[in-house]
Amino acid sequence: PMSAPSFLQDSGLTNASGFVDVDKETCQHSRYPNVFALGDCSSLPTSKTYSGISGQAPVVVHNVQSMLRSKPSEANAAYDGSTACLILTGDSKLMLAEFSGYTMEPAPTFWPLDQRVPRWLFYFMKRFVFERVYWHLMPIGRWFGKRTIFEPPLVRRTLNGGTQ
Repeated sequence: PMSAPSFLQDSGLTNASGFVDVDKETCQHSRYPNVFALGDCSSLPTSKTYSGISGQAPVVVHNVQSMLRSKPSEANAAYDGSTACLILTGDSKLMLAEFSGYTMEPAPTFWPLDQRVPRWLFYFMKRFVFERVYWHLMPIGRWFGKRTIFEPPLVRRTLNGGTQ
C-alpha cells in the first residue's frame, strides 16, 4: 500500500494510514502548526496526482509565507480538492478526467469539448506539453495546473470554517 516514506512515519507526523496528517484545506498539520504537507506524503483525501499538487502548492506557499511573517491568522488559503487523471484509451487518444477529489464532481477546463470522449488533443498535451511543464515550469513555481501560468486567486478559509 502507498504511504509516506519511513523517515516521515518514524517522525510522528503521520496518521494511522501512514500519511502526514494535515487539514484538507490548508494542508497544515493537525498537531504542529509550523508543519505543512502536500502531494503523495499528505493525508489529503484526493488523488495523489501531479495536477493535485499543482493546486496544493500555491496554497502551501501562501500559508507557509504567512507563518514565516508571524501572521498565522493569514495562513488561511484553502485547497479545493481539484485534480485530474489522464486515461489512455489507445490509438494515441486519451480522456482528461478533471474533477474535485473531495466531491467527485466533474470540473472540466476544456469546456467546449466533451472530456469524456477520447481525443488526440489530450494525448498530444500529455506527450508534448505536460512533460515539459513537469520538468521545467512546476519546479520553479510557474505552473498552476488548470490555471496554467496564471497564479490562481486563493480561496480563503474564514474563522468559522467556511470559505470566501
